[in-house]
Amino acid sequence: MTHYRILANAPETDVCRLASLVMNDYPREQVKILRGPSLGLVMLRMRETVANSLFNAGEVLVTEVRLELNGQFGFGMVIGDRPRHALAIALVDAALRQEGATAARLLLELEALDQHIAAHNRQEQLLALATKVEFERM
Repeated sequence: MTHYRILANAPETDVCRLASLVMNDYPREQVKILRGPSLGLVMLRMRETVANSLFNAGEVLVTEVRLELNGQFGFGMVIGDRPRHALAIALVDAALRQEGATAARLLLELEALDQHIAAHNRQEQLLALATKVEFERM
């Protein structure tokens, strides 16, 4: 998983914890918000499985942030009206692009977070599977 996908799917509290690690290593003066947090709409594209074609299902509300951290660009976008989450993603993104000790620590944290998200998704799938109906038996 890319770091964007991990951060967008992780709970806001975990992403904010990672952003606070970034802010511990960089002075506040090195953060420059370029745009946002701002609300916008993006087109939700879905794949129709029979014909295997893409179609536009509708628009989705998103929050996005663009910033600079120590001169390095960072971007964050999440579904819904969640400015803190988007800002935290942008901070972590910019720190990962810096390639230093902070980025190395963040990569380890992201790997653990990815494993946690995957385990949670497997648990959700098992719960849903328990409700599966076999229509052939009816």
